Amino acid sequence: MSKLFIVIKETYLRQIKSASFWLMIAAPFLFIGLSAGIGWVTSQVAQSSDSSRTIALVSQDEMLKHQLSTVEMEGFTTEYSDENAAKKALEEETILGYINVTLIGGQIESTYYGSEAIDIERESYVTTVLQTYQSQINISEAGLSEEQQGTIARQMSFKQEVSPSKETKRLGQYISFYALVMLMYILLLVYTSLTGQEIGVEKGTKIMEVIFSSIPAHLYFWGRILGIFATIVTHIGIYIVGGILGYQTLSRLEATKELIENNQSLIDTIIGGFSLSTILFIILGIFIYVVLSALCGSIVTRVEDINKALQPVMYLLMIAFFGSFILGQTEGNILLKIGSYIPFLSSFFMPIRYINGNALAFEVWVSLVILLVSTLGLIFYVSKSYAGLVLQTDDIGLWKSFKKGISSR
Repeated sequence: MSKLFIVIKETYLRQIKSASFWLMIAAPFLFIGLSAGIGWVTSQVAQSSDSSRTIALVSQDEMLKHQLSTVEMEGFTTEYSDENAAKKALEEETILGYINVTLIGGQIESTYYGSEAIDIERESYVTTVLQTYQSQINISEAGLSEEQQGTIARQMSFKQEVSPSKETKRLGQYISFYALVMLMYILLLVYTSLTGQEIGVEKGTKIMEVIFSSIPAHLYFWGRILGIFATIVTHIGIYIVGGILGYQTLSRLEATKELIENNQSLIDTIIGGFSLSTILFIILGIFIYVVLSALCGSIVTRVEDINKALQPVMYLLMIAFFGSFILGQTEGNILLKIGSYIPFLSSFFMPIRYINGNALAFEVWVSLVILLVSTLGLIFYVSKSYAGLVLQTDDIGLWKSFKKGISSR
């Protein structure tokens, strides 16, 4: 078993030490970071351009100044010290207008001055704030007892329990669907091509006879495949950890905290699409294609024939990819349902059914077990034939090479 672990370790370390591996991992994070950065800069520019839409709140009364400083609604500012400063800003068109608030004989009076009428939402908000403070003044001047003040100050209770709307849920499902399909497709293109190329080039070096003299061919194949499997798990694991840390960070940053809170229902729906079963489908789905590409790579006799040998894998991948796009959004499609139990297709089809709520948990796990058993069966089959496939070097065509390699196991 020590030789098996040596092959696993060598394969794994060779993959994760390559610059291309880390560049591939960093690419989505760089894209998301760049998109977020552009969005933030755009929002800052928009906010800067909207500064002329701000309404200033000014008052000479210190108590009123303190009360106005509690206004948190976007579109208001209390940075102007007096009415003259606000009037100058209005003349320079750096603000939309200003509200001068005064306290005369225990009554709050407010007057709006501006180049255009104040919108109803902001008018309602500022009048509510001022009316609250007016009520406090009225209670104070009425000379009421503490019990009477407590009775008058009693507030009604209002709570919210918001469920995601159908539109929000559907949008979240669409995003999860497209993210899953594109992630699967890109990773499969990378790992299937990589595996086929490595095994094909390795066979072309004529060194396999030496390797097989020191370790059985089936153990060597298991070592290579398990090393690649460990690489895939590491790759997906980094995405999961990076996604969790990124989400936690963005939830705490002032620049993005409000955006996430406002779209929490949508985000929860998207995250819900990537459950444990979905992640297992991604890992096993990539793995079974990797095993198939290893089989295709082992039958070539010339390095330049590798791409030709990988064509069946690419055709199968394209059927699964485009089939998921065509059938994925049609509820109750019989082809989608059947394909969700067929290995090589189920890794695309079943997660989509699950995301759309068209598959029971029992169906998901049955499909997952079928995929796992099929993957292990394919590995056992190829490992038994690996020596014959790799050591077969006669240039007799891919199909004949495959039949000859299988028959000589």
